[in-house]
Amino acid sequence: MDDLVAQALAVLRRNDMGAYTRPSPRLYPHQWNWDSAFVALALARVDWTRMEREVDALLAAQWTNGMLPHIHYHPDVTGYVPGPDWWPDVPARRAGERTSGITHPPVLPTAVYRAGRAQPDARLRHAWWERLYEPLRDALRFFSRHRTVPEAPLVVLVHPWESGLDNSPRWDFAAGLGLRPARAYTRHDTAVVTASERPRQADYDLYLYLVEVMARHGYDLGAFLPHTPFAVYDALQNAIWYRAAVDLGRIADALGRPRDWTGDELRAFRDAYHRFLWDEASGLFLDFDLRGRRPVAAQTIAGLGAIYGGLVSAPQAAAMWARYERRSRGCRALPTVPPDQPEFEPARYWRGPVWVNTNWLLARGLEELGLRDDARRLAGATVDLVRRGGWCEYFHAETGEGIGGGDFSWTAALVMDLLQEPIAPAP
Repeated sequence: MDDLVAQALAVLRRNDMGAYTRPSPRLYPHQWNWDSAFVALALARVDWTRMEREVDALLAAQWTNGMLPHIHYHPDVTGYVPGPDWWPDVPARRAGERTSGITHPPVLPTAVYRAGRAQPDARLRHAWWERLYEPLRDALRFFSRHRTVPEAPLVVLVHPWESGLDNSPRWDFAAGLGLRPARAYTRHDTAVVTASERPRQADYDLYLYLVEVMARHGYDLGAFLPHTPFAVYDALQNAIWYRAAVDLGRIADALGRPRDWTGDELRAFRDAYHRFLWDEASGLFLDFDLRGRRPVAAQTIAGLGAIYGGLVSAPQAAAMWARYERRSRGCRALPTVPPDQPEFEPARYWRGPVWVNTNWLLARGLEELGLRDDARRLAGATVDLVRRGGWCEYFHAETGEGIGGGDFSWTAALVMDLLQEPIAPAP
């Protein structure tokens, strides 16, 4: 086994909580949705049975409407804010499960598709896909049925945490309103990581204000939409949803099932994505603020999400990629905010640092579009960054220093994936 793969697997083993893998030893003690999806990719090649347990634990938190919450709380772990008491009356399918009241980018269907492909026994692979198909379909249908408005099939993001890119400059328009929750709270994160590398207090005030609004209205978009300042078509989340729907269709094909989203439905989604989000001036897809009825001006790595989703042609992807790379000179590949933006902070969470998961999304997206040289270069830069900076949550955009939480699970898992399924050279 490659030494770096062995080190990565050791990180996952240290974070193994039995049924799930915590993202980091102290910073994130519960099960997080897209974190576990990324972990499943790595475990599929080294411990199939443990990988199945990871996915099953995540699906155990599923709601009656199909939603997969962003946090599945461990009943014996306390002290994390917000804990399950902030999310009353969640309609989990399994009685007694404690979850958050929002979701995460739906990486899981794609992770299940890719993990299944890594299983050489077709019988075992198909049986696993068959068992998971309906929960995965319900998870994607949740977005179509409960997170859309009549004007478009695009998914409505209702909380910065749902984006996965919590304190992105894209959400400054809402954080700047000065909203605060009614309930007092003490942050958990800044007791573990220095405050200069974490979201600001105004960000956290917004996060918990929105939690209270949604909980008060039963987590129903139609009920809380008139009362929330935050409802967005997120370029990255929508791209991840589209890729998940395509990959679920590939699973359906393998199982001899009809696809749940027709070609016409996916084309309508793609057309709406371009119509609402494409910004010619920046060469990126920008988010759209439904309450303000305007694009969100912040330019970030999320604007490249269409490359992962397969929502652009190879020539358009190549042009978008080349432009973002030029704008990122002086930084390690690939800063989450380009340094020419006024909001760029090289060490503060999602406002500039390099993250392995966004690099992985883009590397795999470039690969699928046939842009293999770019994909290999990004994958190699990502592995080198971790080799030098350690198994950290994220990396200083200018120096490459590992920062944030240590022993970070998706950093380990996605490096394993890039090493175990390397991107082939261009023919």
